[in-house]
Amino acid sequence: MKKSIQHRNLILRNSLAASLAALLLILPLRLPAGEISAHHPDLPRHPLTLQDCIDIALGLSPKLEASRFDLLAAGEEIRAAQAALWPNLKGSATGEAFSGERTGKFGIVLDTGAGGGGVSANRQVDFAGVGVGSLRLDYPVFKDGSIFGFNDAPAVALKRAKKNALAWTAHLTGAEVRFRVTEAFVATVSAQNRVEPIDHRVELLQRAVDITREEKEKGLLLDLDVKVATDQLNGARSLAKIIHQQAVAGALALTQLLGLPSSSHIRLNSTLPEPPATPDAGRLFATMLARHPALEVQRAKIEQAKADYRLESFRLYPDVDAFARTLYITDFHDNAHVGIGGITVNIPIWDWGTQLNKMRASRDTYNAERARLGAVANDLASELIGIYREIYDLSEHILTLQEETGKLDRDLRVATSQEQQGIAPPLTAITAELQLIGKREELTIARERRLLLAAKLQKMMADTWQWRK
Repeated sequence: MKKSIQHRNLILRNSLAASLAALLLILPLRLPAGEISAHHPDLPRHPLTLQDCIDIALGLSPKLEASRFDLLAAGEEIRAAQAALWPNLKGSATGEAFSGERTGKFGIVLDTGAGGGGVSANRQVDFAGVGVGSLRLDYPVFKDGSIFGFNDAPAVALKRAKKNALAWTAHLTGAEVRFRVTEAFVATVSAQNRVEPIDHRVELLQRAVDITREEKEKGLLLDLDVKVATDQLNGARSLAKIIHQQAVAGALALTQLLGLPSSSHIRLNSTLPEPPATPDAGRLFATMLARHPALEVQRAKIEQAKADYRLESFRLYPDVDAFARTLYITDFHDNAHVGIGGITVNIPIWDWGTQLNKMRASRDTYNAERARLGAVANDLASELIGIYREIYDLSEHILTLQEETGKLDRDLRVATSQEQQGIAPPLTAITAELQLIGKREELTIARERRLLLAAKLQKMMADTWQWRK
């Protein structure tokens, strides 16, 4: 009997081993390729730093890619506007075949030779054909402010100003991409670094609950004390779940910002960079007013409005077009050629003030854009002042937290020593350590906010001041 059981156990172990081996061979064939490879081929082998993430995002960002295509389209629009002011040549060819009866009172004249002609009594044509070919050359001599296409026409200036605005907007887009990547990186690494301390807090609170229950059984504590300790433990467990989910969500969001597949596995450097020293406000303010992309975008909009104003103004004047046309006609027996050339002058006489009001509207828009330049500068200055105020308030708060953390660390050492000597209650050291963990977490969050303020300042300056390139 004993040998039979051992034999069956041996067969069972062999079958389990065979099943496991088969599963290991089949599983890679059924998994998608993105799940087999834990490393994306385009990523560095080392854990990604913040600068690595920014470099990857700048190369793969959909926003920046859209900006590049917008610039290409704007360049094509400039060339199209310029080409419209040069001579253009068009050709056409038409062939017609017809047969049937006449549709009017005119008859068909027959040539009867030297004696003259006569009208044919035949009312029907069996088959006839005509071919017409033409070439037409048009040249806008003076139109919408363009003189033979040689001067800086308003239509071309309008498109060029639009491209300049898009180019400077691309700088703002790049600054936004850097900030969003920095924000996601800091949030993700911060969540990953806080997982261990928060899990340790749960362990301490579990020990505190156990000790509280023991003290309650001894009659030293009340049921309310147990309830308070249990509520704290449940709250810490919920917080631990949240921080784990925040780490996962941050990694997925960062993967999306980097333009990578959602199945890509990224490893991040757990060390956050130190925030930079606060730059000189006077120098930063001068740099901002001299070459901030937001101001350059507004200046480009002013040029757009100015070009549109000039365009609508010139449309109040006559325009002159020169044209030449040659016509070739054949009935496949005899041919004819016609050449035509001339100049057309179109004079706006009366349109109930439509064009005049368009010109006035474009003039007012131009003046509004000029006034808006000062408003943009004021907004930038206000935002800069606000960021400096936030940096000061947060730096002061960090100093306070550092001082409190040092005191709590000392209190923990004292409480641990007293508890070991038996002169302090059992929960003294745990309570002190929980307070220290909470204060350290508060200090970590404040330092992360200080880091994000540096990134916010770089975004606000649109990389004219760069903390991280």
